[in-house]
Amino acid sequence: MNSKSLVFIAFAVWSAICWRWYVCNIKEVCTDTATAMVTNTPNNGIEPAETTTQTPEIQPAQPQSSEKTGTGKSSTSSTKTAPVTASRMNEVQMEEVEDRMIIHFPYNSIRKEDDAAIDDYLNRLAAELVSSGATVTITGHTDFVGESKDNVQFGLQRANSIRAILIKKGVAKSQVKTRSYGESKAIATNDTPWGRYKNRRVEIRIKK
Repeated sequence: MNSKSLVFIAFAVWSAICWRWYVCNIKEVCTDTATAMVTNTPNNGIEPAETTTQTPEIQPAQPQSSEKTGTGKSSTSSTKTAPVTASRMNEVQMEEVEDRMIIHFPYNSIRKEDDAAIDDYLNRLAAELVSSGATVTITGHTDFVGESKDNVQFGLQRANSIRAILIKKGVAKSQVKTRSYGESKAIATNDTPWGRYKNRRVEIRIKK
């Protein structure tokens, strides 16, 4: 075997090792398929308020009264959220950031799983929207795993799953607008599992 053959074989082995490392450690898709769950192409990454996307069946908790807090802030502001931690990346977690509430999702998940704090917040939010007539915008986001166009639709499914809960609690469809930016507005690095978890989120903003 001549030296050129040895160089070629070494290069092929090195390429295979690099590809395996990238797919498994960076993309994390060794055994999981990408997050592409729908095939229709989005329109500019924005979905109108009235959508027809099918959402998973969710049994909501009973709505609570829309009482105001002693400080005069809306009742949704009184929700106490635990810190979002990397040890719970297999769960749905919620955090309040400035003018919005953020719900983070596990990998390949669109469903808001049972969580007392999130259920309480959505109960309060629904009661406030029904009482005030205000509107809310729910924006879906994803990590970078999968095709960009499919990630836009995957983020929209996450937003629509929260929208469905609010509508079941009595909020008018016209009060809840959903949209998705897919992977385009990351708030953390996509190079680590923790960063990707932070990017898989729904952001909820109330418009008075």
